[in-house]
Amino acid sequence: MWDLISYELRRSVARKKVISLIAITVLFEVGVYVALSQIRSPRIEELISPISPILWLAGVLLPQSLLLHFIAISIASGSLSEEYEQGTVDFFLTKSITRLKFGLSKLVGGYILVAGIYLLMVLLAVSLSSLLFGAQTDLEYLPGLVGSVIFSSLTFFSVAFMSGELLRRSSLAFLVSSSVLIGSILIGAVLVFVARLTNDPAFNSIAIALPSWGATELPFLYAGTIPNASLIVQALEIFPAIPGTGIDAVVLTLGYSLISLILAFMSLLSRDIPKRVP
Repeated sequence: MWDLISYELRRSVARKKVISLIAITVLFEVGVYVALSQIRSPRIEELISPISPILWLAGVLLPQSLLLHFIAISIASGSLSEEYEQGTVDFFLTKSITRLKFGLSKLVGGYILVAGIYLLMVLLAVSLSSLLFGAQTDLEYLPGLVGSVIFSSLTFFSVAFMSGELLRRSSLAFLVSSSVLIGSILIGAVLVFVARLTNDPAFNSIAIALPSWGATELPFLYAGTIPNASLIVQALEIFPAIPGTGIDAVVLTLGYSLISLILAFMSLLSRDIPKRVP
């Protein structure tokens, strides 16, 4: 199985799309800290000065808003669908490899790559914040925060993995998965707005139940427990504040992920395998 996982990692990294995402990741993290360090406005410096010891948090949390989910979608949507498009699924399954083993290897390999790209972001965030803003504090929260981000990325990684298997076309799977992400964020924002207008908490409950809420909110809920981090958390959070809990976020993330993966593997194990998808 490790040979197949290694194959998936090499195959994904060799894709121009993934190489571009890694380059964007590096530029994104470097750009954020260089921009913050070059700001000379007295008002901005007054705001940044008290939080400079925890500015590592900005680089760790910022990708969680959207970038990391798009990276997960890009990798997972092509994991199986590109094998169908290239006609290589039939080749693998003529060997002594079961469909289940093949699918699990693709799943694990892709998810390891997503985690690896994010860990590169974390390394850059901690290094650049220390280099440009001095010694960083509260780093004992870092492992828990990193774990919550990687766990949260599972929702749309699973949705994209399922889309790739069901649709068997990488571009269509990417489009559908991205639409679910953006659509649920926009719908959630509208529902929160309506809840405030009508003072009806039912709309908040519906917003929490959308896949984007659990996938984006768990790390922010965890980061909210870090001392003096409220300003950074509020600045980076794209989803309107809803009174949900960390347990809600975990349950929703597991629920959407498990449903998506069950559907994906039901399709992989039961549908015919074409020699090549035209």
